[in-house]
Amino acid sequence: MRKAGLRWTVVAVLMAGATTGAADDARRPHHLIYLHGRIVQEQQSARPLHPQFGFYELEQILGAFRDRGFVVSGEIRPKQASVSDSAERVVEQVRQLLASGVPADHVTVVGGSMGAAIAFLASVRLQNPDLRFCVLGACLSETVRGLLADEGKAPSGHLLSIRQASDKSSSPCPSWRDDLAAGSPLVAREIVLDTGLRHGFLYRPLPEWLDPVVEWAHAASGHPAAEPSLPPDAPRAAADPER
Repeated sequence: MRKAGLRWTVVAVLMAGATTGAADDARRPHHLIYLHGRIVQEQQSARPLHPQFGFYELEQILGAFRDRGFVVSGEIRPKQASVSDSAERVVEQVRQLLASGVPADHVTVVGGSMGAAIAFLASVRLQNPDLRFCVLGACLSETVRGLLADEGKAPSGHLLSIRQASDKSSSPCPSWRDDLAAGSPLVAREIVLDTGLRHGFLYRPLPEWLDPVVEWAHAASGHPAAEPSLPPDAPRAAADPER
């Protein structure tokens, strides 16, 4: 009887420890690095004006992520900063977070337009399968193919790509099909929106892209097949053979 009682005590302690660990993990802040589009860098303004797409609302975007509970960084890059230099800056930021004890699956890099190119390259250089990446306004299939050719590596981590069907800067774009080698450190999903806003869809924090990004950032580690919820009328790119 004493042995049975001891076994139950040990099990109870282990379960309590696991529950406490999960609760502690849930309370840890999620960090988000936001990488803006080229127009912000060129005009060195947090609210630059595009003649067709209107104002790029950088502060609104950063504020929307902060309102969702993220610890956000979203500095304006120097005007002459290249994609490569900017990607190296992101690599440094991510490594500093990891060195400080932040779990990799609590770090998300979000990039729009030029920021997407930077996020892709940072993902290639970091090669960490637990990090989260979200790219807006880029062609996932063509970008991965280009990185394999130029860098000799594919991106890594959990990567969500969101593009707009009417965005000429990311089309034509073949649908994403995961034909990378087995064991690749990349878990990727693609969403194609139909807001009609062309490239301007990423200029402000629209729920059509913000909600899937937030859900992707919070997706539990160890569940690579989990996908963010799609907007009601936003088809998966893989379901559209003509795109």
